[in-house]
Amino acid sequence: MLTRIIVGLLLIAALLGLATMDALFPSVPIGDLTFGPGVVLALVSLLLFTPLLALEFSSMVTPRGEARRPLLHWIAMAGGTMLVLATSGALPPSIAAPAALTAPFAAACLAGLLQVISRHNDGFSRASGGVLLGFALIGVPLGFWLLLRRDTDPWTLAAAILCVKSADIGAYFTGVAIGRNKMCPWLSPGKTWEGFAGGVVLSAMVGYSAGLISASDAAARAGIEAVDPIRCAWIAVLLGMIGTLGDLLESLLKRGAGMKDSGRLLPGMGGLYDVFDSLLLAGPLAWWLLAR
Repeated sequence: MLTRIIVGLLLIAALLGLATMDALFPSVPIGDLTFGPGVVLALVSLLLFTPLLALEFSSMVTPRGEARRPLLHWIAMAGGTMLVLATSGALPPSIAAPAALTAPFAAACLAGLLQVISRHNDGFSRASGGVLLGFALIGVPLGFWLLLRRDTDPWTLAAAILCVKSADIGAYFTGVAIGRNKMCPWLSPGKTWEGFAGGVVLSAMVGYSAGLISASDAAARAGIEAVDPIRCAWIAVLLGMIGTLGDLLESLLKRGAGMKDSGRLLPGMGGLYDVFDSLLLAGPLAWWLLAR
């Protein structure tokens, strides 16, 4: 438990530091593009976050005895992120959209080519399916989180992330304390309906608090737009619920691969995907609710 708490606090500190660096990044015009706030998050996501996720994801979707292709999964994930940014106008669509759509196509073709080189007659459908799954479940939702940063402000992004993760935290501690009725024992034995309820309640409380803070004088001086606390609470509830679904989807991948955790990168927590599974799936909903 202590290790889990320490790692969690270090992750929060890292995210706050990254958000601060991103907010302070000066606008730099290069050709027809202007790189400003948001570029730090995008670069870290594409060059550090998704490669690490690709390593874990490749282990989960590759059957035992077959070669893992994390590079192919990273290409597909990066393509999904670029597609969201391109079609939203964050990147020049005339170049970025075709490049993003080419990524999963190229990754699937490479999966087939490597299958031919290895002289295996089976496994191509699984390999190409895993590539497209990485495109849809990781690349695309990550792009929506970056889009949320572009279309709102660092405070909104941080509040949305906190609402999703507070549901995870509330579910864990409530489940440990009073959890009795299993939610989905064949898939995720540790999840209970009591924990789910506790997570939703904590998420609503965090969302309501975020709304109160946004209406404060300090927030107004910082240029943060005031949002109705009740609306924030309902948004937080929806984000917390969709985050739970993201956790269950990852459990499907892990159970299919016979894995308890997606990796061992984070002591006490497992892998990177174990921590960010709920956040990733909540990305599109967060943008629709907060940026539209």
